[in-house]
Amino acid sequence: MGSRALITSASPEWVPLSVIYHYVLAQYPAPEAAKIAISEARANGQLRLRAEVLEYEARPDLTVDPGKQPPEIQPKRTPDHPILARDRFSTWDWERSCATRRNATTKSLFKYMGIVGNRDDALRLWPPSETTAMPETSKTAMPKPTDVSPLVWAVVLTLDQIEKETPTGLAGFAQKHLAERVSTELSRGVSLRTLQNALAVRRKRIEAH
Repeated sequence: MGSRALITSASPEWVPLSVIYHYVLAQYPAPEAAKIAISEARANGQLRLRAEVLEYEARPDLTVDPGKQPPEIQPKRTPDHPILARDRFSTWDWERSCATRRNATTKSLFKYMGIVGNRDDALRLWPPSETTAMPETSKTAMPKPTDVSPLVWAVVLTLDQIEKETPTGLAGFAQKHLAERVSTELSRGVSLRTLQNALAVRRKRIEAH
């Protein structure tokens, strides 16, 4: 898989996790940064993932005679299963689009095979160019800093626009309401964490000048 694997509006609705990983990696400085970005997007409910799930049921009461192998039990298969934001995984194989987790109570092992992610979610989170998600009036305002993600930068520019349009600026907004306003402007959900990151970028920009 090439490091410049692309996702476009013409891609299938669901694309392999490996493709999403390389697509995001092209926009991030290191593999770990790309993995963290994808994991956070999933945990925040911003990136929908699905997979075929193989459940290997734990057998704590099974006894095996010496020299004998335990009987092989075929796993329970669940195709096209949504991966929940609250699911916690033991291992990820980003190149093979699979992951594993173990149920803390039953000890059963779950293997997630052929993981795919939603194309539109990926494009909203990581626009193919840094201007894709920016407000029209702000696209040429200034270049995006290299250490700021496209989504956070889009929020920064949206905040600039809101500040210009509002007589009291941003001071009159509680962060919750500001996140709702930005979400409306960008036509996508923006978490409080993303908003706070954008506010921090704006503060640094002001201090630099």
